[in-house]
Amino acid sequence: MTQPPAGTEPPEPVVRARKPLDPDDFAARSFMEPGCLEAHLALELFTAQQAEARSYAEHLRKMAMLWDESSDDGDLYAILVADARRITVHQASTQLHAAYTAVIGFPHTLARLEAGDLPAHWFEQMLRRVRRLTPDQCRQVDDRISDWDLANIPSDRFTRELGKLIAWFGAAAVRETPAQQRNVGLEVNPDHDGTARLAITGPVHEIVDLSHRLDAAARAVQNDQRHAVDEGRPAPFDIDGDVSRDGHHMTLAALRYAILTRTMLDTAGVEVPGSRFRLQVIVPAMTLLGECDAPGTIDGTIPLPAPMARHLAADEPTWYRILTDPATGAYLPLPPTRYSPTPTMQEHLRLLDPVCAVPGCTRNVCTVGESDHIEEYDHANPEKGGQTSLENFHRLCWKHHEMKTRGLLDPVREPDGSTTWRIGEIERVTARQNRDLLTPEIAAALQYSWDAYEEMLAWEDARWRGLLQDAESPAPAPAPDPSWGAVQLPTPVSGSFPDASSEPAAPASSAGTSGPTPSRSRQPAVAPVPDPSSIPLADVVPVRVPYTDPATHPDPPF
Repeated sequence: MTQPPAGTEPPEPVVRARKPLDPDDFAARSFMEPGCLEAHLALELFTAQQAEARSYAEHLRKMAMLWDESSDDGDLYAILVADARRITVHQASTQLHAAYTAVIGFPHTLARLEAGDLPAHWFEQMLRRVRRLTPDQCRQVDDRISDWDLANIPSDRFTRELGKLIAWFGAAAVRETPAQQRNVGLEVNPDHDGTARLAITGPVHEIVDLSHRLDAAARAVQNDQRHAVDEGRPAPFDIDGDVSRDGHHMTLAALRYAILTRTMLDTAGVEVPGSRFRLQVIVPAMTLLGECDAPGTIDGTIPLPAPMARHLAADEPTWYRILTDPATGAYLPLPPTRYSPTPTMQEHLRLLDPVCAVPGCTRNVCTVGESDHIEEYDHANPEKGGQTSLENFHRLCWKHHEMKTRGLLDPVREPDGSTTWRIGEIERVTARQNRDLLTPEIAAALQYSWDAYEEMLAWEDARWRGLLQDAESPAPAPAPDPSWGAVQLPTPVSGSFPDASSEPAAPASSAGTSGPTPSRSRQPAVAPVPDPSSIPLADVVPVRVPYTDPATHPDPPF
């Protein structure tokens, strides 16, 4: 499309539907009988869509009331919105800006939305596509869209006409140059399979040149690896020992990765200080022992599959123990002694606040955040308050630390460890401290196993003492075992043993049973051999899990 001359406004085409939208025609257009169930459902969906549009318009007006023009970004109340709508602070900021744009920049189209003339998702689509336009351009777009036949045009017509309008203004829209878009971003695989990627954005010629240089380096190293194998010397960039073990060079893809991740970065002589923190890989103890597959975490935010966590732990010469409360998973505090937090306290704070402590903020503060006193430290009289303790510390991102310094945010640590945040003048939000979610589950599993073991001991003891002969189960007792001893039956009602030489009287028998075998000596009667399928497994095999009723003993929590 040819760019219009400066100052020329785009044309205002007449966007009208060929015929009015009649809900009674829905059935005929879908080749259904009028008045059928499907047609009634379609009418209800149409009515619900109009109600949704009106509700969305009301929602935008309420959200716009929370836009703070005195703030640089206008999102002072983003924390409040994030807590109320159960979203992140970044999402709340985006929604606040969209609501403000809708009310201020598109008042006429918003009025059409309130009337139910266009669906809510049409309006959302429009707000997404006008983000780069100036306020004056938004006014012109609003004047044109609000004049369209929004109540009758189909969805594809709206999308097409909106695209034309945005394309016209897009030539003059505010855009970043390729150089201004230079960025390197970390993207964690959403499947949490233990992988992540670096997304490098920049001018295309710079990215292509980087790719060519990386490819040339990989081919050179691969060629040297071939010679190293032939000559029997160590191969360069053999990161996992595959070349020396298999006697074959690495692939180009693996070498590109090895060179990129293990080559020293050139900072033109600028000294780069070492990181103040370790890369924290937190692995539950039961996962290390191989007793469960609970995942670990990297810096408290990135899940790590159990096999990879065990592999990383096996390669480390030093492990650091982290104590947690077995009931709640709370990280147990360490004693502080000075104003500036010690390295140990800093490491502990990274466990408590892997992301910014402000509710809803998702900025990672493990490496770039700031440790902050919740109650300000009194340098003149430290005993009065603001102690340097973990209970009085949290980690904040730079933006929210600045807002706290300016008095826009005021946190108060409660006795239970939670933090109440005052936002602005009156609004308050309470956030609980980060905890290890796996500890209570593992502790419950261990407690269940211990209870089961004690119950097993109690049943075995009762069985040896003969206290289970009157058990409720109607199943007959098993045959006697020399190592267990004979099972004594109750004395028969009819008949007795007058002396050792006389024959014992046969006891009363019932259908399906037989009396004991006559004996010349007075001995306890022994039960007959029952059907093996009717013998409880716990009475036959010495198992380590007790025979319990599933109705009274539910499955363990692991």
